[in-house]
Amino acid sequence: MRGGAKGRILGQDVPTLPHSKTPSYRDLAIAFFDSVAPEYDSWAGGLHARVAGRLAELADPQPGQSVLDVGTGTGLVALQLGRSVGRRGQVVGVDLSEKMLAVARWRSLRNTRLLAMDADRLVFRDASFDLVTFGDVLGYLDDPLVSLEEARRILRPEGRIAISVRRRSLNTEAQEVFYRLLDELIPELPLTIPLSHPDLERLGETESITELLDTAGFGEPQLMTMVTGARLEGPASWVGLMRGAGPRPHALIGTMGPALRQQFEHFVGREMAKLGEDAFHYHEAFTFATARAPG
Repeated sequence: MRGGAKGRILGQDVPTLPHSKTPSYRDLAIAFFDSVAPEYDSWAGGLHARVAGRLAELADPQPGQSVLDVGTGTGLVALQLGRSVGRRGQVVGVDLSEKMLAVARWRSLRNTRLLAMDADRLVFRDASFDLVTFGDVLGYLDDPLVSLEEARRILRPEGRIAISVRRRSLNTEAQEVFYRLLDELIPELPLTIPLSHPDLERLGETESITELLDTAGFGEPQLMTMVTGARLEGPASWVGLMRGAGPRPHALIGTMGPALRQQFEHFVGREMAKLGEDAFHYHEAFTFATARAPG
């Protein structure tokens, strides 16, 4: 359709967008993080801060060390790393979302530098860091293996890597129902939403992250899983929460005007009613992995 034409979504007319170049999933992810930067830290009751705190604890940075935080976002991990390495240490945080970096810069420590940089093209010398962290970022990268190989290159012998990544197989039935409803809408929506690679959806599985780290040249990882969650009161709060769950739901729900969103929430409520006590219940699960580079 040309711009100005109309499509039908849930029985309602909505204007379509003009044809334009389809964005990549990477473009979608950057736009997502730019958009949610102001509320990123408070989403889902401060979930991101809790995950960052656990990752920083497992990373175990030591005073005086040099640390790189890949996908630093609002600086949640970098801030805790900076406190641990102290005045004699240094932390570098890299990200491609300028608005997330702006939040991070607002509260960064004096021993921390924050840079706009691509995770698969790290412009640092070989063997220049003691520790590299990836806080919930691997699932948004073009090629996680390339980024992990870059991390191994810049790590000193026996340097450590610490990762957190979403484990989507532990989603609740309510979450799966929500994503199914979104998928049913996609063919009718007036924009193209790129998909992430299917392998990225499985990165949080222990076998997948173990294999990925081994292929990148790291030793046997230590693994743990963190699961948190809650039950919300109804469809409006549920759709609001799930919009922040990732680039695709954020873009799709953001396309809806008030009337269409209200109608979508009605459909969500109707489907949730079939789940009984499991309605509006969500899990956010993360796999944490730590490993060493070769000596």
